[in-house]
Amino acid sequence: MNKWFKFIFLAVFLFFIQLNPTPANACVEGLSWGMDLSSVEKHLGVSLHPVSEGESKDLFEVRDFQMSGLPVNRLRVRVEDNHGLKQLAYEMNYENMTEVLAGLRHRFGPPVGTSVDIDGRSPQQQWIWHTGEDVITAVKNEDSPFLLSYRPSLLDPSFL
Repeated sequence: MNKWFKFIFLAVFLFFIQLNPTPANACVEGLSWGMDLSSVEKHLGVSLHPVSEGESKDLFEVRDFQMSGLPVNRLRVRVEDNHGLKQLAYEMNYENMTEVLAGLRHRFGPPVGTSVDIDGRSPQQQWIWHTGEDVITAVKNEDSPFLLSYRPSLLDPSFL
């Protein structure tokens, strides 16, 4: 009986969420998945340069970028010829990590999952948000800068 009550409550709750949709914000305010490279550059106000790492011809970056007044060491985007913007990642110093995490928590609520992985070298912390349209991953690792990555969600939450 208790199990059925929880199921019915969840179904009614999900139904009411569908009646009151909120606007989706893909990756960064004003950007949307699938934008071409020139549109991304125009929106960000910078010129992105190809990254010459191996065979990746769809990876572009800019260094020493400002995001909402915060200094970003490196901004990388993956823009595919046929599919446009597919991923966006920021690297920044740890001194700005707390403000960024607090902003994400304020905008999207608590992270969906957090984990601490110890691979024998250094501990790593991950915070993950699923906004319905995006998957946002924040990573803290002692050996590298604070990383914030956005990619489009492959999961349609209505199937859960």
